[in-house]
Amino acid sequence: MIPTYQDGEMILKLYDQYESERMRAAKAWFAQELNGPARVNPAAFWEKFPRGSEGFTHFVTLYGFFEMVGVLHKNGLIHPDLLFDMWYINGFYDKMYPVIADWRSQGDIHIAENFERLAIAERDWIGKKKGAAYVPQVSYLTE
Repeated sequence: MIPTYQDGEMILKLYDQYESERMRAAKAWFAQELNGPARVNPAAFWEKFPRGSEGFTHFVTLYGFFEMVGVLHKNGLIHPDLLFDMWYINGFYDKMYPVIADWRSQGDIHIAENFERLAIAERDWIGKKKGAAYVPQVSYLTE
């Protein structure tokens, strides 16, 4: 199915949100705190960024954006070709997953479920559209 102008408008609206000051601050925090070569240690994350802290707020801002996009995708309200050409969702999800998994183990089993679904859909899309050689190897599927 070819994307429509309405699909394009949806992506542009999401891009405006993605480039908002709040998201820019969250992305800068992510780049500094979570996007290194080492796997994030959940216990160290919670100690450094307890609920209510600025770092925790940045984490929630990022996952919340992709959770919202995941809901739109799940319900067929955003075209996957535009979405997955625009953002590399697994670049965020794979790094955030250890904290998300730990958060789930604390009892909130639904946290970031649409974000995860979106990351898996992106991997499938990459395999179909770009080929197996481009599918990212991610830690959250090997646990």
